[in-house]
Order: sequence, then structure tokens, then C-alpha cells
Amino acid sequence: MKLFPSHKICLVLTLGMIMTLSSCKKFIEVDPPIDQVSSDKAFQDDATALSSVLGLYGNSNLIPTSGNLENSLLGTVTALGGMAADDIYLSSQDYLDQFKTNTIPLSSNYVNNPWNYAYTVVFAANSAIEGLNKTTGVSASVKQQLLGESHFMRAFTYFYLTNLFGDVPMVTSTVTSVNLTLPRAPQAEIYQMIISDLKIAQNNLSDAYPSGQRARANKAVATAMLARIYLYTKDYSNAEIQATTVINNSAYKMESLDNAFLNTSNEVIWQRFTFNGYSIFGRSFVPSGTTPSYVLYPSLVASFEPTDQRMGKWMKPLAVGATTYYYPFKYKLRDATAGNEFNVLLRLAELYLIRAEARAQLNKITGTAGAAEDLNVVRNRAGLLGTTATTQGPMLLAIENERAHELFSELGHRWFDLKRTGRADAVLGPQKATWTSTAVLFPIPAAQILYNKNLSQNLGYK
Repeated sequence: MKLFPSHKICLVLTLGMIMTLSSCKKFIEVDPPIDQVSSDKAFQDDATALSSVLGLYGNSNLIPTSGNLENSLLGTVTALGGMAADDIYLSSQDYLDQFKTNTIPLSSNYVNNPWNYAYTVVFAANSAIEGLNKTTGVSASVKQQLLGESHFMRAFTYFYLTNLFGDVPMVTSTVTSVNLTLPRAPQAEIYQMIISDLKIAQNNLSDAYPSGQRARANKAVATAMLARIYLYTKDYSNAEIQATTVINNSAYKMESLDNAFLNTSNEVIWQRFTFNGYSIFGRSFVPSGTTPSYVLYPSLVASFEPTDQRMGKWMKPLAVGATTYYYPFKYKLRDATAGNEFNVLLRLAELYLIRAEARAQLNKITGTAGAAEDLNVVRNRAGLLGTTATTQGPMLLAIENERAHELFSELGHRWFDLKRTGRADAVLGPQKATWTSTAVLFPIPAAQILYNKNLSQNLGYK
């Protein structure tokens, strides 16, 4: 189960998607140069434009259509982010221990992967946005919809880029000569672009999903993501407003623990399927034999309350010799040609936790429209009594703890939470002898700095 160690990506615009080819040039270089590629065929009418934008969703750099968890952006975020925090780790292989110990060397090939995967999707989104804005052959309604989806996908991808690496190049075009020399933009500017993209998506998208099974972005998907961004940027009033919009939408409701991750779940806001019919998370977490692959940190397992039903429903013990591991069991199926589980990317429980945290930060703690009310929705679903926190400090810690228990093994949430709240040193320092404060960011891939002299390295990596 190895990561692809490629340092470079060459990209080409096809009718249906951006394809990743063999390693040959710099990370956002194209062959032929994108400013020489005609988008006439890709966006000549409604059908070809739809095919091109659907390629954004089907891009295997975002979620792999087969193979290992790590071979995609969201897979590496889940795997490497989980290991860097105190969430999940590889039980029997040591080739990614550099993330578990937070001692990533500059020579590491593995940080190239999330960087390259992300910029491949960004490039595809930029190509779609440019093509849609230039075309005269696509109907106004279809153009509006597809532009909304393209802006959403760019925002979604940049969220993970900036949370892994901090300041990153802001690539908003397909002009190679510009992209190859871009310096790192401050994270605050990246977030401004993300918010702008999500507002465009909100305005362009309708309440209805454009396809079945909640597999493409609608207005609620953009709104849920915007609520998350406002939380991360400490705009708590807007985080509360956006989260409330989704929570009050009758299309979504909390499901039982057993049903939360089914592809028919009304808790799901956005999900993606693989062409093979199974969830890549289920395939990666559910063991194929006697040894689990990814397992939960013992400290995480020990932190659950004894009556928390998520311990029995969402994790499984597996004894290997004298050691008992617990592996994620939110997804129940490893292999299924006609399974009932997709890859869940946004779900309602997170929105309750977002609003709870926003309300706590605004010092709305108890009573109607208080943080406790939202936190208890998640706790009660897990079979727990309501929180005992009644003041701001304990409430924020209770929400942090609940996020760890509700969102474990999902898309790097724990890693990002500890960083954005400034709690990484306090939580990870006592657990990891090799922890340093600068480890909150992954290093900028050394190969990219070699190619682009305008890039600088993160602190702590020399």
C-alpha cells in the first residue's frame, strides 16, 4: 500500500475531464500548453459542457476509483492527517510513520501527493470556469449551474490545500507562464477566494440536486461548506447563520448511527460514489484478513464515555496476538459490486457541531438557540446524556471532544481542529515525544521549490 512518489504532473484537457499522465513536467504545466488548447469542443453545447464538469467529480485525484485510500487528495487528507493528529494510523506498516511522529523530512516524497492531487483538481476547475465563461453555445441555465459547481469544487479543493500547507500559490487560471512562477499567497487571501467561490456557488445553484443520490453540489452543499469556512476564519456570526440554513432545511435530518453512512441517508449533504460500487473508506478501513490496516489511536478509544454507542456501532475490535486494535467501522462494506455506501463528504452532524461552536464563541451557551442544544443533538444520537458544560471554556472543550468522537477517520477533521483552535501543542505534545509546534503544517514539497524559485518553505523544515 504505497503512495505514488511522483514529483511532477503533466495535465491535458480532454472532453470529459482533466487526466493525469506520466510524470514529465512541473506540477501545473500542461502538454500542450493550456493557453493553446481550444475549449470549443469541451464547451460547445450543453451536453459537452456537462460532460466536462462531471469530469471534476470523477477526477480520480479527488477520490480514487479503485486502489488504496492514499491515492487521492481526500484519501491522503484522511490518512496522513489522521496519523499527524491522534486519530488513525497504520497498524503494521511503517512507511508513513513520519506523519505519525510528525517528523516529515524534506526528502519525503509523500507530501508531493496531496499537493499534486489538489492542483490537478484546481486546474480542472479553472479550465471549466474559463471554458464556461467564454462559450456562447451553452444555455444560460446550464452555464449558471455548471459555473456554480465548478466554483464550489475549486473552493472545496483549496480548503484542503491551505489546511495542509498554509500559504499556497493561488492558481486561478490555466496560463502556464503565470502559474509556474506564482509565490505562496497568504492563507487569509486563500480563504477570501474560497468564500468568494462559495458565494458564487450559492447564488448559482438551486435547492434541488442536479442528479440523483446527492452526488453533485446543490445550494445546501455550498452553504454547508461556507459554514465550515466561516468557523475556520472565526466569523462566528456568519458560521451560525449558514449552519442554521442547512439545519432548518427539511431535506436533511439526523439518522440513526446504523444509517448515517448509507447512500440513502438523509443526514448526508454530499457524497461521492466510486465506479466500483464500494466506498474507498470502507475498502481501506474494513480488514480483508486478520490484520486491520488503519486503526484508531488508543488514546482516542480510551477517551469515549463507556455508554457511547459509537464505540459499538462505528468501531470494531480485532485481536492480533496480544494486541487488540480498534478500526473504523462507520462504513461496513469492504467489497460490494452493488453496495449501499458511498463516500460521505458532508453530513448534518458536522453542521450541528459547527453551530454549537459558533454559538459558544458568541457566548450563547445554554437555553434555546444555545451551544448546548446543538451539542446535545449529536450526543443524544450516540446514546449519551446532555452536556454538563454551562460556561464558555468547558463548552468549547466539550465541543472539541465531541468532534473527535463524531468525526474520527473522516477527512482530516481532527488534525484541522487541533490546528485551527491552537490546541495542537497542548493535545499532541504530551502524546508524541517528537512533536514540535511547527509540525502543524506539512512541508512544501521540495521538488516544487526546486521548480519554482518564488516558493518558500514552511518554518521548521530546513
